[in-house]
Amino acid sequence: MSLSSAERAPRSPGDQALAYALVSPAVAVALAIAVLPLLYALWLSFQDWYLLRNPQPIWGGFKNFSALLADSALWSAFWRTCVWTLGTVAVEIALALPLALLLNRDSAIARAASALILLPWVMPFIVLGYGWRFLLDSEVGALHAVLQALGVADTSSVLNDPNLALGVIIFISGWKGMPFMVLALLAALKSIPDELYEAAAIDGAGHWQRFVTITVPLIQNTVVIIGLVLGILAFYSFDLPWIMTRGGPQDATTILGITMFKAVFTDLRPAYAAAISVVMLLILAGAALTLLQLRRRD
Repeated sequence: MSLSSAERAPRSPGDQALAYALVSPAVAVALAIAVLPLLYALWLSFQDWYLLRNPQPIWGGFKNFSALLADSALWSAFWRTCVWTLGTVAVEIALALPLALLLNRDSAIARAASALILLPWVMPFIVLGYGWRFLLDSEVGALHAVLQALGVADTSSVLNDPNLALGVIIFISGWKGMPFMVLALLAALKSIPDELYEAAAIDGAGHWQRFVTITVPLIQNTVVIIGLVLGILAFYSFDLPWIMTRGGPQDATTILGITMFKAVFTDLRPAYAAAISVVMLLILAGAALTLLQLRRRD
């Protein structure tokens, strides 16, 4: 179908100026929300602000970053956060892939399940955290009774075990983020042409061969991108570990989000917390760029 002369005509400078004027308020608000807090955190990270000593921030240079590098507890929280992030994404992929394959069927049950599977994702952290705490309670928790029967837990809740608490909360975190990965994988699976599977079946490829040679290569970009997004969300986590364990027992679930919270509201050092947030941003930016660059080369 040919375009009309009006549709083919180039836009005048006045039309372009009007278009920019219409979108500029939204762009300004978005930049203000995204950029101004970042600039403030960057400025604050170079201040010396201990609320019990300085009522107002004063210039401190790299003092906070020097203290950050020498803080052994912070480094422990950093490595724990890396385990938390990678573990959460791994659980999300491990749970989401088989569910997406099961839901990739044209049936009423699959369509209903696709809607119900969003419940963990939309559930507020406060409800999710206290719900799981109740299930894992050593006195009335139904899930604790199951774990105790299996020999995983004893008379105390697994949330009170320094060796198990982090792993349990990682699983819960992955379970909450799993629906987003399921929907992304489901969309990727539905975009694969059926002719590819039919041709592979004619050539004698079995189900596993078709999965490895067709499905996996065509969904791996989705896994990488959505995994990166969910990994960033996990790296900045605070709600779930704080609600369930307050960072305990014995700091076994203290990640960087909790460390920043305590730096502000317990230690009264907001400038130090800002320095931690700046370092976290740099780490995430470097990791994301490296992953995308490796993916592009591949």
